[in-house]
Amino acid sequence: MIIPDWALGVGFIVSVVAAAQIVVVKLRASTRRLPGPDPEVGELRQAFDALQSKVGELEERLDFTERLLGNQHDRGRLEPPAKP
Repeated sequence: MIIPDWALGVGFIVSVVAAAQIVVVKLRASTRRLPGPDPEVGELRQAFDALQSKVGELEERLDFTERLLGNQHDRGRLEPPAKP
């Protein structure tokens, strides 16, 4: 059984989003444990903000890819079979 290229791409995007969410959760947990203002806290917050924006971008790309694949899938269903 051959896995289509688009399925591999979607799987990769989903796994990257999941990994980024894990990192975000760990960053949130680490910022809650740090007492008081610390220069490292500022750096962690910046890294957290950067990761949040990247996750948002990845979610948008995944949504776009899903819509594209859905359109292609629907288009294939709607076309009449080719006549010999």
